[in-house]
This record gives sequence, structure tokens and C-alpha cells, in this order.
Amino acid sequence: MVNKTIFPLIPSRPQSMPDQVQDRTLLSPSAPPRRRRRIWLAGLVLFGLAAAGGANWLRAPSQPPSSALADVPAPEAAPALTVTLAPVQRRELARVIIGDGSVVAWQELVIGAETSGLRVLAVPVEEGDQVRQGQMLVEFDAALPAAQLAQARAALAEAEAALSIAGRDLRRASELARTGNMAREILEQRQSAVQQAEARLLAARARQQEAEARLAQARIVAPHDGIVARRSVLPGAVAQPGQEMVRLIRDGRLELDARVPELDLAPLQPGQPVRVLHGEREIAARIRAVAPTVAGDTRLGIVHVELPADSGLRPGMFARAEFRPGAAPSLAVPQEAVVYRGGQATAFVVPEGGDRVAAREVVPGIRQDGLVAVTAGLSAGERVVASGAGFLSDGDRVRVAAPR
Repeated sequence: MVNKTIFPLIPSRPQSMPDQVQDRTLLSPSAPPRRRRRIWLAGLVLFGLAAAGGANWLRAPSQPPSSALADVPAPEAAPALTVTLAPVQRRELARVIIGDGSVVAWQELVIGAETSGLRVLAVPVEEGDQVRQGQMLVEFDAALPAAQLAQARAALAEAEAALSIAGRDLRRASELARTGNMAREILEQRQSAVQQAEARLLAARARQQEAEARLAQARIVAPHDGIVARRSVLPGAVAQPGQEMVRLIRDGRLELDARVPELDLAPLQPGQPVRVLHGEREIAARIRAVAPTVAGDTRLGIVHVELPADSGLRPGMFARAEFRPGAAPSLAVPQEAVVYRGGQATAFVVPEGGDRVAAREVVPGIRQDGLVAVTAGLSAGERVVASGAGFLSDGDRVRVAAPR
């Protein structure tokens, strides 16, 4: 009953009814109320859309012609960064050559034993002791060489006595030979005896000198002033010829054997000042000599740097040397002004009165005290960006900060 009241049944169309009659039936006033409502709602929606579009068209301002748009200037780009500028100036910059190496003794004296078979009695020095020339370093048992010296002295006295007797005999024979009371053969025998006695005397003197030398070898003394670098023997040892006993640093002088690349050796000369760096310590030194040869495997030469007595360094320490052969005038800018783009050193130039940067490829040189020399790409008096260059690109507009 409910369905029949709300949705009245539409009589079925006979199959022979044409399509046009069916369409007129749906749009006729006798059509169902629900379908008529849908048609009216769709019409209202279409009418509202048309009204809204017309209102927007009436409110839209009229577009200016294309020629008027062309006359309006484009807004200027805001500055990319606030930067500070620095002028390109001529400065005296010294080239710095770096070398490193070990601290060694100026001359290390290796003192050994000259005698053999003698027992060491005492070694009165320790490593690090300062010794004077002639000071005893090693003492041997001298009983045997002392006895040999006494024997040589006795043989010398005997040879001197024999020569004296032979001399007297020769003088008597000479007097008798002048008077004819002695044969010529006896005189010649006396002369030969004197010559033999003189030869024995010379041999005795040589043996005495040898014994004295052996006795002197029982004491090893310092040949020069210096510092004991090593002691290689202890009391009780029996010495052999050439055995090392003590090593001395002659005069206590030390030097740095700095290794320097072959291309940097030419401007280095003896007497030039050197700054030696060991940790935080800085030592003023000078070049003593430059080695005449270069190592074939490393292409490095040795520069001998003489260290002062109060350097505080010791043999075997590793240190670095900075050589400054001389200063030369060159164009210089702050190191922060040179940046690298694609592996190429670049500086940004701001023309006088302008506010846009221009990128310049430059060739940097030596660096010193926060400055870098520029051998190509800039001219004296130009202004370069000193701070913030790493954030800029060619043509960027910048704001120049007032100098402090």
C-alpha cells in the first residue's frame, strides 16, 4: 500500500509504441514528481554557474596592451651578501722553503783503543758529561807497558855506554896511527865499532820511544772539548785494537740535517738565517753548509743547519726548518679572497662604484702572514672581496660593508 501511495505505478508501454511517444510521456505533466524535481535542480545549478562567471567577467580589470608591459622595468635583485673589500697591493713577500730532518752532532768523535791485552781499570766519565781537551776518559792497567819502558831505558843506557867506549878506542887508535905505531886495519876496526855502537844506540832510543808510546796508550784522553754521547766500555774489560770506547760530540755543537727538494736548493747559501721549529719551540739558526749531492731515489738534498748552544735539542730529535732566502715585491691579497672553483683559483672583483662582482681566474704564489701573492689575473688598485667570497658567483649583486 505504501509503495503504491508514494510511487504510483506507470503503466507498461506496449511494445509497439514508438520511442518519440515514450519521450513525450516522460516530459509530460503527468510524469512522476521525483524526475521533475531533478530536472529543475539541474537547471538551477546551470543558471547559478552562468551568473557567477558573468560577475567575475564584469569585475576583472582590463588588461593593458603588450607595449605597456614592455615599458615597466623589472624589479632589481636583492643583494646576495654583505661583503668587505680589500685592495690589491704591492707587498714584500719572502719565499718560504720548508725542510725537515734529524738533529745530529756537528762532528761525532769515535774514540777507540790503540793497544791490546790491557785491562780497563776505570772509566771516570758518564754519558752527557762535558769534558775538556786532555781529560782522561779511560784508564788501563799500565804495569806491563811501564816495565817495558824501564827495560828500554836500560838498553838505551847500555848502548850509550858502549858508544862511549868505542869512541875512546877510536881516538887512541887515530893518535897511534898518525905516529905509525898502529896498523891501518886496527884503525878501521875501531871506526867500525863506533858505527855499530851508534846504530845500537839509535835502536835503543827507538825501543824506548815505543815503550813510552805503549805506556801513554794506557790512558785515553779527550782529543777535543765536547760532550760524552756514548760510553761503550766498563771496568774489567780487556781492550782490543780499534775497539770503541767513548763517543764525543765535538765542542757540543749540534746541527739539523734538513732535507730540501732539489728545485729549492739553488737560493740557499751558507750564512742565511733559518727558523727551526720543534713542537711549539722556535729556534733561530743559520745555514752552515749545503751538501753538494742530491739523493737519486728521493731527489732531496741535505742542508746543514747550525744550531745554537742553547737550542735544547738532542741528537736524534726530528725538527722542521723554514728558509727565507729573500723577499721580492709582488701583488698580494688576503688569503680569504682566493677561492677554488672547479680546481681553479678565483677572486671576485668589485669595480669602483659598482655593486656586482666579477669572477677572475688568478695564479696564486707564496703565502705569508695571511697574505697570498698573485702572479696573474689582478692589477694593483683593484678591489677584491675579502670576506664571503666562498658564497658568491659571477655577477652576484653585493652590499659593501663600511670599513672599520
